[in-house]
Amino acid sequence: MKTELKSLILQKIKKTNLKSFSCYDFVDIAPYKTISKSLERMEDAGEIKRIIYGVYCLSLFDEVLKLPILPSIDDVANCIARKHKWSICPSGNLALNIMGLSTQVPATYSYLSSGPYKEYFIYSNKLCFKRTMAKEIINYSYKTLLLIQCIKTLGKENINNDVIILLKNKLSNEDKEKALKETLATTIWIRDIIVSICKEKL
Repeated sequence: MKTELKSLILQKIKKTNLKSFSCYDFVDIAPYKTISKSLERMEDAGEIKRIIYGVYCLSLFDEVLKLPILPSIDDVANCIARKHKWSICPSGNLALNIMGLSTQVPATYSYLSSGPYKEYFIYSNKLCFKRTMAKEIINYSYKTLLLIQCIKTLGKENINNDVIILLKNKLSNEDKEKALKETLATTIWIRDIIVSICKEKL
């Protein structure tokens, strides 16, 4: 049974391309306590690696670079969010970095969250979840949330034609259609910029 459960866990990791995972990612396979014991055994056997308490990744190694292969901080953040059933979105300089508006690696990986304020340290980097009102984060697609956060972070006075063109090129036609539909009740100046970005298909 132990071997069978481990096989099912590994199958799901591969099938859903989980870079980082917790017990909660496998509760459709077996009860939480059973999964927890199985992950502990896999960690003891060196098959998986603990990133922080309750969050793991596969023990993989890059033979060329001679370094362990670890999931990104963004992937770990999303794993933590899944674990606690939070909705999250990159904010501030992290949002700018993801959308190509900044090449600077943020000192703090900051996310808006429907959950409580939490801080973690991942690979010596600070990961911060900041609580926001549910209406600010729920019922938006990921790209729409990123777009709003980029606009808020830059501020109205710093949104020029170059920024509009860059963001336009980062969004698919489907992303633009969703953004236009999802931001009808957004603050007027933000909505106006989104319309400028999304009104013409590429």
